[in-house]
Amino acid sequence: MVSNEERGYRAYCFRCGPRGFVAHGDFSIDQLRRRREEFALLQEAHVRLPKDFTLDIPTSEAVWLYKAGINATIARHYGFGYSASLRRVVIPVYRDGALVGFTARSTINAKPKYIERMASPAHAVFTADPAIALPATEDWPEGSGPDLVITEDILSAVRVGRIAKRCVALLGTSANEYQLACAEGARTIAIWLDPDRAGKKAAFKRERTLALQGYTTKRIRTEQDPKYYSNREIRRLLS
Repeated sequence: MVSNEERGYRAYCFRCGPRGFVAHGDFSIDQLRRRREEFALLQEAHVRLPKDFTLDIPTSEAVWLYKAGINATIARHYGFGYSASLRRVVIPVYRDGALVGFTARSTINAKPKYIERMASPAHAVFTADPAIALPATEDWPEGSGPDLVITEDILSAVRVGRIAKRCVALLGTSANEYQLACAEGARTIAIWLDPDRAGKKAAFKRERTLALQGYTTKRIRTEQDPKYYSNREIRRLLS
């Protein structure tokens, strides 16, 4: 017997007993069809956003952004949105005004938590927009503060980018030569990745690689992800 319950599908064999449970959330048959179509876009040659992409993010989903200090105005500025078929917050990545990829993040613990689609490895870099930097960004004394801050995720880059002179996210702990080209033009670089084991290991590698290329580097070590600190604390840590 296979029963379709509110939370998912449950199987039971009258000979062997319980045979497992598979969650399906609240998807209808039509939603499941659209969901398959939207996942198919990950295999397409050209990058595009989901057909049902909208800038109107449901409050229940936007809480993830609010916890990182990103309000609705900032989210809309960057074009953050939502896809009901993917049931994920969608964060587009643009370069020179053109869409080069996106990251879709589940807020309901669906697996995989992140769905990422990039046109090429070289495009896997998110750059914080200096247009919405806080006035404190202009108050750096001569020679103080890093020229560039490298973070792990996009939300951290958005938060730190409001304080730092320039900030980028490498969309994960790994980095290729194309991504590290974002350091061009900087003299001092701060590497501020997440405090978990993978982040610490990656920060050490990034610091060593950039130092060998002649950059002055430093690692910022904190107990939380960069996005969870206040503007004042970010300024202090960068100093």
